[in-house]
Amino acid sequence: MGKKVIVQLPLHPLFLALFFGLAFTAVVWLFLVPRALAYAFRPLGIGPHLGYAIALAMVLLSMILSFVNVVIAEVPRHVLVPEIDYVSFFGIYYPIPRLRLVESKTVIAVNVGGALIPLSISLLMISFMTASPRALEALLVEALTIALASLISYSSSRIVPGLGIVVPALVPPLVAALSVVTLSSILSVVELAPALAYSGAVIGALIGADVMNLVKNFDKLQFPLISIGGAGTFDGIYLSGMMALFLTLLFA
Repeated sequence: MGKKVIVQLPLHPLFLALFFGLAFTAVVWLFLVPRALAYAFRPLGIGPHLGYAIALAMVLLSMILSFVNVVIAEVPRHVLVPEIDYVSFFGIYYPIPRLRLVESKTVIAVNVGGALIPLSISLLMISFMTASPRALEALLVEALTIALASLISYSSSRIVPGLGIVVPALVPPLVAALSVVTLSSILSVVELAPALAYSGAVIGALIGADVMNLVKNFDKLQFPLISIGGAGTFDGIYLSGMMALFLTLLFA
């Protein structure tokens, strides 16, 4: 096992532009997102001030730690590398292409800002749901939402060489929001809908887009580093939770 923690700076121009764009709008971002999360915390028994403080801390940590990846495994693999040999025939060299089997490895990591912190928020919300008077109904809605979001995320995900696993941005949050709004109305847990949508979208995107592709399509992921939530605050896991939360507030 090599390094346990990998820090990746956003060197790609697109990610640099997006990151600095986020920095310029930090005042608005840090006002809206924590307030939305604090609103989702309120039906779970967390007061508005404490909820806002928790949400603000988590959003800031996601931004700061979006470059940090925690290594969880190193998988050895063999890769065919093209080479060219030259054979001399009467003083003339002829190129002969061939393939050489080279031992390599794939490092699997989890991004702190893009995966671990959104997952921590989701698990915190679910733990508070268990103390709700309608905990059984809430957990049923959550389980169905996670299952549906996972299946849709996996079926709509694509492996793009040189980029990674790509999922249409609106698919997981829209599925989570619509399923939560519908099911929570039927089971009378509408007040928990924002929290259910956030955690359902985060866990659904994590399972469907990342975990299921790692299990079923690992051989197709020919990358030296596979980072779950690797785009940090621009990753599908992080954004799915936020978008599902805002969509649920809009629909409900």
